[in-house]
Amino acid sequence: MFHHFRKPFKNKKLVFLYIFWVITAFFVWWKFTDIAIMYGNYGSIHTNIDILLSVFMILWFPLFLVGIIYKWMLFWSRENLHKKTGVWLLTGFLGTIISWASCCGSTLAIYFWLTPIMNLLPYDGLELKILSVFGLAYALHDLYKNLETCRTQRKPKHRKNKLS
Repeated sequence: MFHHFRKPFKNKKLVFLYIFWVITAFFVWWKFTDIAIMYGNYGSIHTNIDILLSVFMILWFPLFLVGIIYKWMLFWSRENLHKKTGVWLLTGFLGTIISWASCCGSTLAIYFWLTPIMNLLPYDGLELKILSVFGLAYALHDLYKNLETCRTQRKPKHRKNKLS
């Protein structure tokens, strides 16, 4: 399974895109997250878990995007991408926003009306971040397991009626 993760990186453009997206995601996270205030408000355990989950999102979501682009380049048709791809893109995007918005980065969450949900949870959205990381891990597993598999559905052959 892990050899599938190397396949997209044989293309230099995809390597460049991955590095670019990771650096961009890191700087956006760094800009919207005040780690000193997080340590003051949440304590070291909560903040360290939050930072670790953010690192997973920063590294894995661009990997997911690179896998989708690789699959698109391989099959070259939107119809050949599986229906789950759009769902994974949406959840990965929202998970990335949630992962950046747990403390002072909540300005990103305000634009998507996620702040009230995060304030109702006992750990201030850390639960959503954990779920989004697990969801992204599953999406990566599903995408890279079937990286070079076309999932188009066959049209059923018309059977002749045996009674006629």
